[in-house]
Amino acid sequence: WLQRSVTVPSRGEPTIQVQLERWVHPMAYGYYSGDHHIHAAGCAHYTSPTEGVLPREMFLQVKGEGLNVGSILTWGYGFNYQRQFFSPGVDRISEPFCLMKYDIEVSGFGSEALGHVCLLNLQDQIYPGADGSKGWPTWTTPVLRWAKAQGAYTGYAHSGSGLQVDPAAAAKRLMTELDGNQDGRLDPNEALRGLLPEDFAAVDLNRDGALSEAELVKSLDRVSDQLPNLANPELNSVGAQEIFVTTALGVCNFISAMDTARLLEWNCWYHLLNCGFPLKAAGETDFPCMSGTRVGQGRTYVQLGKVDRIDYKTWCEGLVRGRSYVSDGYAHALEFTVNGKSAGDEIRLAQPETVKIRTKVTFSSETPLEVAYGGVIPAGGKRLIGDTVNFHEPLSTAVSTPLDRRLRLVELVINGQPVASKKVPADDQVHELEFSVRIDRSSWVAVRHFPQMHTNPVNVIIGGKPIRASRQSAMWCIAAIEQLWRVRNE
Repeated sequence: WLQRSVTVPSRGEPTIQVQLERWVHPMAYGYYSGDHHIHAAGCAHYTSPTEGVLPREMFLQVKGEGLNVGSILTWGYGFNYQRQFFSPGVDRISEPFCLMKYDIEVSGFGSEALGHVCLLNLQDQIYPGADGSKGWPTWTTPVLRWAKAQGAYTGYAHSGSGLQVDPAAAAKRLMTELDGNQDGRLDPNEALRGLLPEDFAAVDLNRDGALSEAELVKSLDRVSDQLPNLANPELNSVGAQEIFVTTALGVCNFISAMDTARLLEWNCWYHLLNCGFPLKAAGETDFPCMSGTRVGQGRTYVQLGKVDRIDYKTWCEGLVRGRSYVSDGYAHALEFTVNGKSAGDEIRLAQPETVKIRTKVTFSSETPLEVAYGGVIPAGGKRLIGDTVNFHEPLSTAVSTPLDRRLRLVELVINGQPVASKKVPADDQVHELEFSVRIDRSSWVAVRHFPQMHTNPVNVIIGGKPIRASRQSAMWCIAAIEQLWRVRNE
């Protein structure tokens, strides 16, 4: 909504008329917003966290933030009380353009140790043989299979949790894995056996032809502020942990974004896309656990066209097909096409050729200068930008306001790499951009503004060959599975 200033007289009892006015209206372009991760119990803001609040209170929050869809996820704390509000369809309080449905986040029970998962459009909320939240599987694969068998849609919550990099720990693992002669150094042949965070020469700071553990630490720390990067994460928390297994098995539809550190979320997503998996990004808030600011701090805008009313299942299908973009609500890609095909579509070309990308973007002139929106850099560096949990963390003294209030950098991304960019003003106006780029091999193509907005990709298939964009991405995913197995066996 647009803001305005008012003058309050010093005397009398003034009346202020408030007329809400949008600075942008995505529905006019066929996009309908949703937050698939909202809680009515547990965490903060509830007098009785194990009970929470009623559907009418949650609906006021969903509608008040201008959301078209709100998924209220029952989870461990408050499960026994909140489960009564579940229905196979949307809650009866819903309106034609504001839907609310109760579903499940596996959190605080069951398979949470391998990543919290969001289960959308469930027809049955209790796993077979379970007693409420007790007796669920301890890993996510069977849970996702059960959900998908009943027509539900699945993805990992607050994905960056556990994808953080600990340079010292990661360096020690690399040295243990690759140092065949155990001399405390990696020669070029030893280094070839694994995945380094950078090319050998870039890691070898003293140019002695060998890599020390200290040099590996510095390299891992350096690349942790880059997108994409090859630093091996810790996999020791509750975000996108088992995603590398379940995506390959075809039972994971989406990776949640927009509430944890953006670089961690998008880096994981990029590597899985580079392997050719059809994983989509979906925006969430995890209110009030990750962020107690408001619902809809992270959003998915799904392209449905002009409709008379929204259907929850259709909206979810658009999300998992990638006919959408994710955003914090202050940045939008109201159109994105590659040779006329939209996000979630596929182009098939007989041979390499130049494609034309068109997009319409707009940015709010009133974007808050906060960590969550890229307005300031936390003390931990760029790797933490976008994290809603770091709202009150110390800020970097080096660069306190990296977000130019006037301009936004819109980047064309191919296989995770920015290949072209243009700056547009943050002036509440829609700006049309065009790019032309040659595609030489099967690739995915998207548009982003870090950290506020990312479209889901258009896949460009050359000569019928699948997307296999990066062997290093595949090695990164394998290393993540090995680290997850290692952590869970400790």
